[in-house]
Amino acid sequence: MVGSWKVDVVVGKLPQTVATAMGKLNENILGAEYTPIAYLGSQLVNGTNHAVLAEQLVVTGKDTKNIVTIIFNEKPGSECTLVSIERVLESGGEMGGVKIDVQTGDDIDAAAKAVFAKDMAGFVGSDVNPFALLGTQVVRGMDYIFAAEVTPVTKGGELNKKVALVTVNSMTPGANFVDILASKQQLVGYAFTWLGAPLGEWP
Repeated sequence: MVGSWKVDVVVGKLPQTVATAMGKLNENILGAEYTPIAYLGSQLVNGTNHAVLAEQLVVTGKDTKNIVTIIFNEKPGSECTLVSIERVLESGGEMGGVKIDVQTGDDIDAAAKAVFAKDMAGFVGSDVNPFALLGTQVVRGMDYIFAAEVTPVTKGGELNKKVALVTVNSMTPGANFVDILASKQQLVGYAFTWLGAPLGEWP
């Protein structure tokens, strides 16, 4: 559908035109380096937009890491051009801040996987498939922050996939969802617990 994101997550590999654009981005932007984590999907607009989830290393006296979404636009017969870089997870740096430590596939921390599986055991309405652990935060217990594909379990659910930051906590049941391909005005957080709102509903 024109204007909607078609989510199709691929970890560790980018379409060739997007990979070329990522290489040029790192050549041309001073003060930061970008390492792709996953290709997120495409959007038909004036040409095709491509979304990439990446780790951003800000090169300063005290280097810091963040997680960003990078949008490139590709018009027929042209190279991909940069549209935007938006920070979706910021390194805290101080005690209690977020520690960025990207892990994918078999490298995802076993304790984090166990907390995710426990908190998702009662979740209905959507299939939530984590593809990367992005970082942790020490709060009351430990927050684990995942990137996940979220697919509604309804007819046509594949057409309404979202990519979300999903935060689970080692001591508190439930999860928080933030759609990272929504515009800033549309960013929504959604928490579920064992009581309260129907499980699995997406706002």
